Amino acid sequence: MFDFFKKRSSFPSSEELSRLSKSACSDVQSKWLHFNETVTLKSGITLAQKIDFFAQPLTQFFKKKYLQLLLGGSEIFWLTTFTAILESGTHAKQDVNAAIEELRSKYAGKA
Repeated sequence: MFDFFKKRSSFPSSEELSRLSKSACSDVQSKWLHFNETVTLKSGITLAQKIDFFAQPLTQFFKKKYLQLLLGGSEIFWLTTFTAILESGTHAKQDVNAAIEELRSKYAGKA
């Protein structure tokens, strides 16, 4: 009658997830470009450290705007971040891949 007891779906559809994922990647890419152009870090900082530094405040943004993407775990956050950085073209693919491996070893087993 009024659907009071109808179970609500807490998971978005695949189309909605795809739209959210593209939007998140675009937002993260523009934030990365701004960060890369405006933030000056000490010399000797590796790209992995720079990405890690960038990711710290980005997690709060992601939780506020793209919480539904985090329902499956933090992997989507990291994949979105790495994809956005790769697509931004600010660093060579091999440098980003090396940074990803460095971060993977740092955070392995931590979720």
